[in-house]
Amino acid sequence: MALEILGSRLLAPVFGSSLFVWGALIGVILAAMSSGYAFGGWVSDRYTGGRVLAALLLFSGSWTFLVAWANQPILFEIEKMVQDPRWGPCLAAAVLLAPPAFGLSGVLPAMLRLAVADMGHLGRQTGRMIALSTVGSLAGTWGTAFFLLSWLGTQSLMAWLGGIQVGLGVLWFMKGPSARPSAWLLTLGCSALLGTMALNPIQRLKAPIYQEESPYQQVRIREDDLFRYLVLDRTFHATMWKVDPTSLFLPYSQMMVSSLALVSEPKRGLILGHGGGSLAKWLARHQPALELDIVEFDPVVVRMAEEYFEYRPPANHHVFVKDGRAFLNATDQRYDVMWIDAFARDMIPFHLTTAEFYALVRTRLNPEGIVAVNLASSGKEGDLARAAAVVQTMRQAFPVLTTFAVEGPWKTGMTPAKNLIFFGGRLIEHESVESLVAKVTDMAMNQRLPMEAIALLSTRRTEPWPPGVVLSDDFAPYDLLLGRERSQLVE
Repeated sequence: MALEILGSRLLAPVFGSSLFVWGALIGVILAAMSSGYAFGGWVSDRYTGGRVLAALLLFSGSWTFLVAWANQPILFEIEKMVQDPRWGPCLAAAVLLAPPAFGLSGVLPAMLRLAVADMGHLGRQTGRMIALSTVGSLAGTWGTAFFLLSWLGTQSLMAWLGGIQVGLGVLWFMKGPSARPSAWLLTLGCSALLGTMALNPIQRLKAPIYQEESPYQQVRIREDDLFRYLVLDRTFHATMWKVDPTSLFLPYSQMMVSSLALVSEPKRGLILGHGGGSLAKWLARHQPALELDIVEFDPVVVRMAEEYFEYRPPANHHVFVKDGRAFLNATDQRYDVMWIDAFARDMIPFHLTTAEFYALVRTRLNPEGIVAVNLASSGKEGDLARAAAVVQTMRQAFPVLTTFAVEGPWKTGMTPAKNLIFFGGRLIEHESVESLVAKVTDMAMNQRLPMEAIALLSTRRTEPWPPGVVLSDDFAPYDLLLGRERSQLVE
């Protein structure tokens, strides 16, 4: 179980953390366990004594050491070979995690074979052993998820797991028949070599200035001479220009705040998805009177915004560490402007894409309020299908939407890389596009919006959206709509 949870963190920087990734992990681990149980029972009957147990533990521990050492280059090569979002993670899990899961599963029947000396108490012995195995699985699951992963990090914890398995294997090896000194030396030497390799893993990603395992994702802070970046798993979530940390460098965020032009004297706003605090910092400077609620589900991300992205919340900014939908369910507050910026291309909280969610958003929006939604997209077939689904779903609550397809500032593996910005609300439904353009232009010329917003108005989508799937809490096949093309990591 600890390997399965760690596997999700190993795969996330390369394959993301979608439903497909979790399905691949669970399926591969279950297949490895079932075959491991069968093999362990067969080999334990054929070879008596503790040699089988020692061999299984040494094998699984050694493979775990190798995973800790070389997981990054292996994952990147598999990602290049297999572009399918389902079979790529399956192959990665099979290569990295199936062998140790196979070996560890064989341990249970091997231990049962050693423990059962009295056939009259076979049921009792079997029950105890299975109960002990289940308790161990529970301890591995809770211990890894609740404590160890946050304390040690993925790489170090993987090395520790390998060391525990190898250590137990060596102990059983010592309990067996006397072995020749050469076998002892070879076993200890190989274990020491593999352990050293595990503690010095091959890194394909550039070393960050800070890295932490949060309860939800891998959080990394990177920087170069000009910019600092927040990276969550495989996705960039914030870019700060170090010369002026408050400025909005990314075009999509410049377009998002342009929604302020459509609200007369907004008094209260809501941000779902905090990231590096870019929107909140800009609003603190340019809309100091705006009462602002900020909702972010990951406490580590909230801390990173303050420690590395210079966000210092003023008294009228209220930061809530909570799921966005749970927050909307619990509050009776109504907002003049709502910014929903919780979507990354490979990290989609499906419950924030459904018709029920947008109906809830509409009830929390003042009658003359505006909602702005950011959806990352590559502009290719798969991503356009999911964008069409989001549009069709949003229209259940917001019948008229204005869409802007804003390209990023850098070239990436997504051609072209875009952020789709959707504006919805009563003003969008009743006023002309010319009025919207005039209001944004006027505010930008008066330095109340980024000047770049004027040029970004030309990115408005004019062609109609194709029909899409209406996503609901009951039926939201969002991962099936992910495009097959994958973005190249620029880390």
